[in-house]
Amino acid sequence: MVAKSRGYSDRVQLGCLLHDASESYISDLTRPVKCNLPEYLAIEERLQKVIYDRFGLGDLSDDERKQIEEVDDTLLYYEFAALMDFPLFDSPPYKAMEHNFSQLDFTGVEKEFLKIFNVITHNRTGFICVGIDGCKGGWVVVVIRETDFKVNIIKSIDEVFNRYNEYDSVIVDMPIGLPESKAEDRPDGKVRARLKGKASSIFNTPCRQAVNANSYEEANQINRKILDKGLSKQSYAICRKIQEIDEFLSNNPQHKNQLVESHPELCFAVLNLGEPLYDNKHTDVGLSKRVHVLGHYYEQAQDVIKHAQNNEELKNCLDDVVDALCLAIIGMLGLKNGFKTIPENPKMDRQGILMQMVYAETSQT
Repeated sequence: MVAKSRGYSDRVQLGCLLHDASESYISDLTRPVKCNLPEYLAIEERLQKVIYDRFGLGDLSDDERKQIEEVDDTLLYYEFAALMDFPLFDSPPYKAMEHNFSQLDFTGVEKEFLKIFNVITHNRTGFICVGIDGCKGGWVVVVIRETDFKVNIIKSIDEVFNRYNEYDSVIVDMPIGLPESKAEDRPDGKVRARLKGKASSIFNTPCRQAVNANSYEEANQINRKILDKGLSKQSYAICRKIQEIDEFLSNNPQHKNQLVESHPELCFAVLNLGEPLYDNKHTDVGLSKRVHVLGHYYEQAQDVIKHAQNNEELKNCLDDVVDALCLAIIGMLGLKNGFKTIPENPKMDRQGILMQMVYAETSQT
């Protein structure tokens, strides 16, 4: 914010935002102590270089680095003046804005950080938001960007991420984060409570042990034993898809809690100002109403559907295309306005995956 108030470039603003990013891995040390730990300084320098390289700042000029250091020193001076009533330097640095040193909770700080990060990076590179829904041929994948969109049926989740490894958000309509005991709480019931009249669209998520069973009878028996509830045939029908994602995340931990779960009916209710869409999505009326709602948030929504209708493979799963598009749009709105989760403070399963469904604010708050 200080860099922006001084009129510095987006690169310098991003450099300021990430200038202490190494500390998220190696913790923070005050300057007087840090100067006496050469090994720490070497580790910090290597790690900071990796982070800067990752976000396109590996070629910062000397002038840009000097601007970042000046902003850092400015904040250090005014923090000490405000909080400790002590002047660090003989003369105060240039003050381009009034500083606010009041305390904020971690969640508020994180949300503000991510919002600024997304604004800066999207000004440079745009956004890539991926929505994924299961279908008979594999996975319907809708990718929306500032300038275009892509719609494909891709056979496996591995192939999806091979093709779209760079993303800003990726949301799938499939359970992620699987219970292995009755004590582990999934969000399914809480989401049902928000979708009165559409609650039946939220299936009970099977336990991880049932997902890996070889038959419906075995899966039903295991689920009843572990979760104290039977497994519907609708839930069992998607077990292979659930298993595919679960194994993918186990083999590719870098995507854990980056690939996140939501449900289109929840998202449509959010986009429809809290009111679920009751018309069946398999009917012309239900499909039309959904596309109309999506058009309020994404101008090319109708173009996505027309593209699918003109494609021999996609036109047979239009409802899946609409659902995947909805999830991509939720990702776009989440980047702009912030994501929310059900439950608000989700727990992790035994594989370190959050048991949650995400959605987005529809306007900036």
